[in-house]
Amino acid sequence: MIHFNPAEDAPLLIVLGQSNAHGHKTRLPSSQRIVQPLRNVFGLSRTENQAYDLPDVSWSGFVSFGMNLGETQDHTCCLATEFARRWQRHIDSGNALGLPDLYVIQISIGGQGIAEHEKFGNMWYRNRPRVLVPGHLFEVDISLFPLTVQILEKAVANLRNAGKNPVVIGLHWNQWETEVDTGSSAVLDARENFSQTFAGFRKAIGMDFVIYLYKPLSDVYQNPLGLAAVSRILEDFARDPERYRLIDLTSSALYDETSPEKGIFQSDRVHYTCQAQRWFADCFWQELFGRRP
Repeated sequence: MIHFNPAEDAPLLIVLGQSNAHGHKTRLPSSQRIVQPLRNVFGLSRTENQAYDLPDVSWSGFVSFGMNLGETQDHTCCLATEFARRWQRHIDSGNALGLPDLYVIQISIGGQGIAEHEKFGNMWYRNRPRVLVPGHLFEVDISLFPLTVQILEKAVANLRNAGKNPVVIGLHWNQWETEVDTGSSAVLDARENFSQTFAGFRKAIGMDFVIYLYKPLSDVYQNPLGLAAVSRILEDFARDPERYRLIDLTSSALYDETSPEKGIFQSDRVHYTCQAQRWFADCFWQELFGRRP
């Protein structure tokens, strides 16, 4: 169970990946959107922070729109929004855990992998030249790795300059689908590409922390060998639980092997439902605090 020094610690949640990282097509009803900035959770708005060569990051009260530094798709049900909601709710209910303010970084674009040439140029490829064209999916074009490295470096420096002690409570990497969908060299190179990508994030932050991976469960890609290979790679990472954990929806009450959507996917059998995203937030809370929120 994690413990904080509320006077000094600045918990940092990082959520990266492709479409399931930001809850593609899980538009929240108006009653569930976070439109009033949270008092004790802060994020990085696109308006102020979606750029290269920033002199500094600019935190603002967390809302459920405008805070993914990747594509423009707002008010979705995703780990970042749901975990932020739980954090604020706990503080408002008396803060029995003594939680300090939470800081959230979210960067994701749908359909983007980590291999060099596959699938639309793969915006997560770590050696991709810098490009930054904001917008919705299929309009947006951002080289995500260099942007993320810059944001992570400056976010940690910003918190330290403010006299705080940054504590990465978890980096959630919700991405694997494009590697399996593409197949071929994307799968063959996946282990090295994941390793180098994760090493880059750790170097940017300058400390060790747990990277949370997501168990591949969608089987729509007609590439069972590729799916098995990428699954083994992620499972191998998770053999080092001090540095990696694998979040597995088959352990949830939602999972139904007999259903085409497995009880966790939307009708496309690729994108998680809002219920699954909320389970991720509950699961992560239990990982940190040993109990459900």
